[in-house]
Amino acid sequence: MAVGRRPASLAVSMATPMAALVMTCATPVCAQDKVTSAPDPVWALSLGAGRTTNALGAASERSMSLRRSTEWGPVVAEGLQLHRLGQTDHAWALDAYPRLWEKAYANVRWQQASQALLYPGTSWRAELYQGVGTGWEWSVSHDHLGFESPVHIEGVAIGKYWGNFFVRWRHQQVHSKGASGQGDRFLVRYYYQGDADHYLEANASSGRSDDFVTTWVAASRSDTRGMSWLHFFNKDWGLKASLSESKDASRAGARERSANVGLTRRW
Repeated sequence: MAVGRRPASLAVSMATPMAALVMTCATPVCAQDKVTSAPDPVWALSLGAGRTTNALGAASERSMSLRRSTEWGPVVAEGLQLHRLGQTDHAWALDAYPRLWEKAYANVRWQQASQALLYPGTSWRAELYQGVGTGWEWSVSHDHLGFESPVHIEGVAIGKYWGNFFVRWRHQQVHSKGASGQGDRFLVRYYYQGDADHYLEANASSGRSDDFVTTWVAASRSDTRGMSWLHFFNKDWGLKASLSESKDASRAGARERSANVGLTRRW
């Protein structure tokens, strides 16, 4: 996965609200960190790869992104490739982080799949961030995933910067035809060199999905634990690595493990 962006999930092909919840809850939104950081380089090229395994098999994803910093905020063009169970799908995306009024910025993303075999055909998201007081950050978000049965996700989050630490809680409500879900994600990030180019992160997510299609309510639960590490060796080269494990109660306690690595070159 690319360094410094919101990574695409390898579980993106699953069209249930719980899968959509895991996809968005288990991955951090790229925020404008409040810790001390040098001015952003104008360009950044990132290459990433990830692999997810469970009892049904394995999925692998590759990504490439090009980021351009502007006076209005960074813009990212991204290409994705996902291979799972003998099928391969491609998608491209545009991601922007426009600066708004004082202490406020947004994230707007549009993604289009080539065949919609594994990725949703068309998906988009919008999130508004607002700084409040000293070190607090609130946000509201909406995600649309264009599966055969569209999925809509509403989210709220509260974050706090405290010295070299950042903590955030995010709650999401997921809605699709005949089903709904909700989930929470909590992360703790430590900027061990006091800047946004070096951090360690631990995160935990928990979600519940209810299926109302049948005459009875079928409920399932998914829990995820993960950690990630971002380190720039100098002002030009950086590495990000992450590991996670999830447990899905709807599949008799099936476990899923993911590993991702990304390399970034800035100039």
